[in-house]
Amino acid sequence: QITITFVEGKNINWYANKIAEETNNTKEQVYELLENEEYIDSLIEKYWFLTDEIKNKDIYYPLEGYLFPNTYNFNNKDVTVEEIFDTMLKQTEIVLNEYKDEIEKSKYSVHEILAIASLVETEGIHPEDRKDISSVIYNRLKIRMPLQIDATTYYAAKIELGQRDLYQSELDTYNPYNTRGPRMEGKLPVGPISSVGKVSIEAALKPNNTEYIYYVSDKNGKVYFTRTSNEHNNTIRRLQSEGLWYEFEK
Repeated sequence: QITITFVEGKNINWYANKIAEETNNTKEQVYELLENEEYIDSLIEKYWFLTDEIKNKDIYYPLEGYLFPNTYNFNNKDVTVEEIFDTMLKQTEIVLNEYKDEIEKSKYSVHEILAIASLVETEGIHPEDRKDISSVIYNRLKIRMPLQIDATTYYAAKIELGQRDLYQSELDTYNPYNTRGPRMEGKLPVGPISSVGKVSIEAALKPNNTEYIYYVSDKNGKVYFTRTSNEHNNTIRRLQSEGLWYEFEK
């Protein structure tokens, strides 16, 4: 028997590498399966939370955000990618069934809720911050303000978080994932950008009721929430003066 742990907040590329490391499958087999339309259609028929939204031509990987992060046991290294995905999707179904009524009452689709949850997952290092981060996302959507979340630009450019700084050209390029790019006012990325845990799903469905529009993290991961651009800029200046601001090498 083998045990594989899929970590929260990681994307399909990380999962493909993990599967290649732990089983007799290759990364290419993972990607080929994700590109198989008949296979994806069969999953849409099988699972209530998978819809045609995952077949949007702009989405990189249709199951991004839908494979539940957890520790799973399989018979041996000959386990197929299909069996791994099915085991993870069954766990996703167990988790989402708990929130099915709330999802159906929401004005957002399950796909959009998982996209929000993935933003919360990648932005919220500490679980206690996630419902406030979620509130900022909803508040910005409400006033048709761009979300301007760096993690979406990294994903759009197919660069791993922390791999390097973003280029200005990447920030300024239109891409349905890039919430810092043009024509993304009041819009979510076209799909989730990472796997999501239960805490982030809950935060996406039950955000705190705040007036926050901005947040920023210091280099220790502490998050500061503010209501106005003045408060936000003052927070950044204070963090810089206290040596708590990220300083990037150019």
